[in-house]
Amino acid sequence: MMWGGDQWGGFGMVLGPIFMILILVGIVVGAIYLLRLFGVAGSGGPAPDRALMLLKERYAKGEIDTQEFEERKKLLAH
Repeated sequence: MMWGGDQWGGFGMVLGPIFMILILVGIVVGAIYLLRLFGVAGSGGPAPDRALMLLKERYAKGEIDTQEFEERKKLLAH
């Protein structure tokens, strides 16, 4: 058996770990993308829930009145 006598000429020792790292990075990036796509990670949920939460906070602080709160809540429901 000859060591290094294949077509790669010994570059397999260098390229192997590089490709392995690239594959692992691709898997991690893909997992993060899927988690954010389905609203599991990131801002704590889908955008309408976050918007409603912020609207409720503004109403509780007295920044908006009841009429404005109800109007904006209806808009978010659509």
